[in-house]
Amino acid sequence: MIVIRTDGMIEGANEAAARLTGWTEDELVGRPIQVLMDEPYHSSHQGQIERYLESGVSGILYVGPRALPLRHRLGHTVPIELSIGEAVIGGERMFIGACRDITKRLQVDEALRAANAELRCTVFELETLSVGLATQKAALEALALETEAARRTAEVANQAKSRFVTTMSHELRTPLNGILAVAEALSRRDLTDDDLELVTIIRSSGQGLLSILNEVLDLAKVEAGALLLDPGPFTPAEAVTAVGDVWRFAAEAKGIALKVSFSRLPATLLGDAGRLRQVLSNLVNNAIKFTDRGQVTLAARRIGRGSNLRFEVTDSGPGIEEDQRERLFDPFIQADAGTTRKHGGTGLGLTICRELVTLMGGRIWAENAPEGGARIVCEIPFEVTDAVAPPSPTVALREPGEAPASGDPLILIAEDHPLNRRVAGIVLEGAGLRYEFAEDGVAAVAAVKTGRFDMVLMDVHMPRMDGLEATRAIRALPGPLSAIPIIAVTAASPDEVSECREAGMDDFVSKPIGAAALLQRIAEHLPPAD
Repeated sequence: MIVIRTDGMIEGANEAAARLTGWTEDELVGRPIQVLMDEPYHSSHQGQIERYLESGVSGILYVGPRALPLRHRLGHTVPIELSIGEAVIGGERMFIGACRDITKRLQVDEALRAANAELRCTVFELETLSVGLATQKAALEALALETEAARRTAEVANQAKSRFVTTMSHELRTPLNGILAVAEALSRRDLTDDDLELVTIIRSSGQGLLSILNEVLDLAKVEAGALLLDPGPFTPAEAVTAVGDVWRFAAEAKGIALKVSFSRLPATLLGDAGRLRQVLSNLVNNAIKFTDRGQVTLAARRIGRGSNLRFEVTDSGPGIEEDQRERLFDPFIQADAGTTRKHGGTGLGLTICRELVTLMGGRIWAENAPEGGARIVCEIPFEVTDAVAPPSPTVALREPGEAPASGDPLILIAEDHPLNRRVAGIVLEGAGLRYEFAEDGVAAVAAVKTGRFDMVLMDVHMPRMDGLEATRAIRALPGPLSAIPIIAVTAASPDEVSECREAGMDDFVSKPIGAAALLQRIAEHLPPAD
């Protein structure tokens, strides 16, 4: 508190004023108030007092606290908040000033202003970031839409390709079915050596076409993720022996030996024996192609004490160039004709082997054998099972021209294509089996209702009523008629096989019809007495 006379001299001050100004209370008394003022207040203050005394009008009395700088005795200023009032003391008119040091408050205010400024910067940055994120989000959403559209386009294209492959498979297999079946039937007749050689060429060429067709279809399944396994109990020694039996004649025809060996193989394993045979057959076939003299060896053994098996196919051919080894399993890759290994074909066999081995959880690689030639090795894990592997059924073929007995089973062939009907008839005639035809699903259901037939060979694609619908209708018949064995005869894709099972078919045979495969299925599903 500071008391000021009308002449501008300090009349009194308290202890707090002394601490604020740096003067003692006694030193402040009698000094002009201007010693505590900084410009512009220092020069104008006394004039403002005189104008107030003359006019009675003041802009600073009783108007609330004002922020001003107070000059300290040491020369620096102290921020204060000043309120001025008026009083009569001892009969004299006096002014009373109340001062408060607001240094800390200003520091807090400044900190708040800095914080607010920083906050505004942060808000601006966040708003800018938000705009950027919104832009990125819009771009990502647009990219997601484009990706989804591309995915749908790819799916449509893949479905179209699958339909095309399936359709072409069906269309190609129909004439190929006729070629192979007729060639097989001719080979069993009494032909001259020259004619038999021509028939053999037809059969070999047809089998080559079928092999290429199967490889292309398998690759399409690989690309579509539809290559599936069908695991079951099997005897590994029988699977390896069967592959050797199939390719032994091809090796002997080239004047080379095919040796098959296996050791310590488990009695029964759980796995897809058909796909295993496909892998080993491709590898043996490939080795025979590249071997002009010497031998090809197929060896199988157990790895350690587990159920993992190691298969090795070794040939005495020219070996594999180092730069070819890594690319050997790529699709449509064939060894360059200028290198040590050369052959024809699609270049898909080893690719499909790799995919099948990978699908079975194994691995496959190529290397040069220490003694010369090439070796392809695959290691595949299987599961040991106590289940009994199914026996390989056989069908006793009658001599050509031998008439079937009246008590033999009667088989219904449901097929709309005349060539396919004739092919199936040729196969059944060769086995001495009785048969009749139905040209569509409606006729097939009507024929089964007569109760005369013991089995149906059912085409899937037929007019009026397809094979799936006809099978459902037969399964809905009353009594034992609904239990008649039905075997699908079709160029089956994985989807079709599943549909055949769901419709109630007992089994399926792929076109082109192989006599052995068809007769084996017939033997499996006819009653034992038949």
